[in-house]
Amino acid sequence: MGMPSGDSPQKAQDFYNYLLAHHETERPVEAWYVNWYSLAWVWGFVAALSVILLWWLWQYRTTRQKTLYLVDTWSGYTSELAGPATRFFVLLTAIIVGFAVAIIVGHLVNGQMF
Repeated sequence: MGMPSGDSPQKAQDFYNYLLAHHETERPVEAWYVNWYSLAWVWGFVAALSVILLWWLWQYRTTRQKTLYLVDTWSGYTSELAGPATRFFVLLTAIIVGFAVAIIVGHLVNGQMF
């Protein structure tokens, strides 16, 4: 079938079907399968966050701040309590950034596959 001209509703529909037909053969037909690589990424992320959460709970319950920091105020309102960033926060940030970089690089190298 050649490309229709589109001067009537039927020809416009034929043109739509013509364009759609090109997408039917772009990829080979495959049976349903489990993408174990993607599943490993998801559960790896969940496992890493779970371990970090458990570590944070342990650290939070077994340590106390030895130094008292002053409360920062702004225009008479309390804005935040100054204190050092915990190892939990630093590690959690590093893991989230690491996963984000891996996903972005993976999408740049392999394309976005969903």
